[in-house]
Amino acid sequence: MNKYRAGFIGCGGIATAHADGYRHVENAEIELIAGSDIHPEGEKAQRLAREHGIRLYADHREMLEREQLDLVSVCTWPRGHCEATIAAAESGAKGILCEKPMAVSLDEADRMIEACEQAGAALAIGHAHRFSPQAVQARAWVQAREIGEVAMIWGHCTLDLMNNGTHVIDLISCLNGDSPPRWVMGQIDRSNRIEGRRNHPDMPAEDMAIGRVGYENGVVGFIELGERSSQSFSFRIIGSDGIIEVNSPDGPPLKMLSSYRSDGWHVPQLEETYSNICGELEELVSAVEGRAVHRSEAKIARVALETIMGIFESSARRRVLDFPIDTGDFVLERMVKEVLV
Repeated sequence: MNKYRAGFIGCGGIATAHADGYRHVENAEIELIAGSDIHPEGEKAQRLAREHGIRLYADHREMLEREQLDLVSVCTWPRGHCEATIAAAESGAKGILCEKPMAVSLDEADRMIEACEQAGAALAIGHAHRFSPQAVQARAWVQAREIGEVAMIWGHCTLDLMNNGTHVIDLISCLNGDSPPRWVMGQIDRSNRIEGRRNHPDMPAEDMAIGRVGYENGVVGFIELGERSSQSFSFRIIGSDGIIEVNSPDGPPLKMLSSYRSDGWHVPQLEETYSNICGELEELVSAVEGRAVHRSEAKIARVALETIMGIFESSARRRVLDFPIDTGDFVLERMVKEVLV
């Protein structure tokens, strides 16, 4: 079993979840070494240091230079993801798990991918719901055609596209076998002029967003976010011969109604896992060691960001857009500056 030195860029609440995940990884021995935070004296950073025995730095570049970390969790606010990821790759990190959203623009995402490829670092993005037992089983059912030919996957949640929306879009892609998107149409509402939320305080957000995405395999994804959408993180997969419901708020985490079964709604016994983040980290180790391709590796995760930018751009241009989405900036920020929303 290989040994790795791990650290954190950003020591807030999500870093605590990563630290707990590292502690329970079973396919490697991981020593938690250090963390950096713009407020190292803050309560969350101090608690992380105290509970996990790590050294704290105010400057992540200094930490990366001194500590020679093998694994790095990037847990900053979204605007910091690109620079921190590139710095970790250039420092010699073998594996990087960057929280979602991957970046605030496609240009940034591409810079992250290029830097990690040049450095030989495995880069994964924190779309942790791909590791939930219900998502894994639902994807397997779809691939086995348990509900026939899938026509639509509908997903919804609270908050905005760059927040929970990246999870919704990525899990729709996952459930659809990561078939490439071909077109997107979207609309947003920004009546309340939100200029930051608790965990994304440095960027504008919309009140509500809807998107419709057409995939190469003919499936249509329908996305709803915000105050007038259903507030649960839930999905419905609609096929020619049945329905699969994932995370239904009034039912079990997974159930299926199929014309191929005579027992009504089928509710499986799901395998218990420690945590989705622990699963992400175990698979990151496997990717570093060349034993697996991470299911949330950067090029796969980039699709969710491109879809988000496509919804924003479609709203700005008032038309359907084909992939690839031809924009490299943070589209919502541009729309705000141009008083389009």
